[in-house]
Amino acid sequence: MPNQDGSLTNSDKITFTQLLNRVIPVDDPKFGAAALGLRNLVEERSKANPSSNSALLRIIDALSLDMMAHAVGGFAALTVDEQISAIHNVETTLPEEFNIILGITRDVYYEDERT
Repeated sequence: MPNQDGSLTNSDKITFTQLLNRVIPVDDPKFGAAALGLRNLVEERSKANPSSNSALLRIIDALSLDMMAHAVGGFAALTVDEQISAIHNVETTLPEEFNIILGITRDVYYEDERT
């Protein structure tokens, strides 16, 4: 759950990194969002606009509140299938916010010359 000032906790950053790895599946792990270090870029771009910043915080908050994630010790401790299920639940519950962050993620990923 993000801090009161809207910054991401270390746990949120791990959750966000895992989210990025799931929404941009790759065959070669060296081209994954985490391996490319794209989390900071997506976070910075999201914070540039109040609506995208709000969308990012709501998605991270929703993933951190996922009951299954709480049961196993956090989103990163879930299996890949459980993470995908949790992400799908957030996408269904917060479709507008999810699409904003997905769009930013897609743009950042494909603007990177390594991809």
